[in-house]
Amino acid sequence: MAMPSTAPQSPTSRKVLLLGVLIVLFIAVYSVAWYYAAEFLRNRITGFFSGGNPAGVTANCDNATMGGYPFRFRLNCDRLSFDDNFQGISASSGPIRAAAQVYDPGHVVWEMDGPAEVRSALGFNAVLEWGDLRSSFRAGLTGLQRSSMEWTDLRTRVTSTVTNQQVEVVTPHLETHVRQNNGNLDYAALTRDAVMTVDGAAIALPPVSASFDTTFVDRGGLLDPRLAHRQQLYGTKGELRRMVVDLGEGRVLTLSGPFSVGDDGLISGSIRIEIEKIRAWRDALKSAFPDKRGTFDDIAKVLRVLTLGRDDGSAEVTIQNGVAMLGFIPLGQLPPL
Repeated sequence: MAMPSTAPQSPTSRKVLLLGVLIVLFIAVYSVAWYYAAEFLRNRITGFFSGGNPAGVTANCDNATMGGYPFRFRLNCDRLSFDDNFQGISASSGPIRAAAQVYDPGHVVWEMDGPAEVRSALGFNAVLEWGDLRSSFRAGLTGLQRSSMEWTDLRTRVTSTVTNQQVEVVTPHLETHVRQNNGNLDYAALTRDAVMTVDGAAIALPPVSASFDTTFVDRGGLLDPRLAHRQQLYGTKGELRRMVVDLGEGRVLTLSGPFSVGDDGLISGSIRIEIEKIRAWRDALKSAFPDKRGTFDDIAKVLRVLTLGRDDGSAEVTIQNGVAMLGFIPLGQLPPL
């Protein structure tokens, strides 16, 4: 009786087997590479937080864990805190979660739980609480290239350690954006329907919406850990491209112009103001700050003269070492940065 012979594998079967082996091999190599990269990133992050960075910032990422396999790198911390001795700032927050795609590790999205506490040697402490905080940034070999943050239902309480005065600002929406731009630092912010209280007393202004867009010349290095400790906003120049303050009902104030920040933090510059509804602005500010009623009346009169009696117009405000002047009328002293 003849023994049955084993049929030779067809070319298709061999190709399928080879493809299966290659897939398994790829998965194994990819898995090893992913875990190696994740451990490398974790070590780099914890090393940076431990002071192994040119800026000398020390931080703690409590219970740092890496995850996200197979398509992401994800970092979770139970609590985040940092201490910048050079700038005199320390802060702490709740849990933080960050993630980046494997194919684009320089682009990181992250979110943080509140509250956060900030303590500064400049004479203030702050507590921030929010509903959601979401952010993203892109980092390269020269530090941060750009970063954006967005808060919802943000409540910020700032307390002066000198006077013990407390200012609280509540807004349903705040977003900030910062980037390096050819060696300069671009910064923009937007808030909606913000309400302020001072020592528990509400300022009698309607909810304020505002936007801010400016450039600090030659200060892009503030986003580079290798240069940040050698750069500061003091002693710099900039351009306020556009700042808009909106009280609603057509009461809109727009500012723009060049400025400089002295070594003492005081601002100087020439700022162009465009204002709509001059009389409505005067009335709103007089209600909010009754002790300055005379000053607001004088400012409104000067603006009406400059605009030939119209209720809309523009003017130039000169700021010298923090003192703002509209013509010969002092507008007040701007605090140092």
